[in-house]
Amino acid sequence: MNQINVLMDQKCNGCKTHTELVEKYGDSYTKIDTHCNRQCNVGKQIQELGKQLTN
Repeated sequence: MNQINVLMDQKCNGCKTHTELVEKYGDSYTKIDTHCNRQCNVGKQIQELGKQLTN
C-alpha cells in the first residue's frame, strides 16, 4: 500500500496528461482510467502492485 501511495503522490498528482484528460472528458472516468491503467507506465506499476495485494 505504501508503494502505491508513494507512486501516486510522486507521479500521478500533478500529471499533465491526467489533467488534460479530465478537462477533455470531465467525469468520464472510463477514458481516464483506460489511459492510466493501460498506457501509463506508472499506472501499470500501480496495477501490478495492486494485484499483489489480492494474492
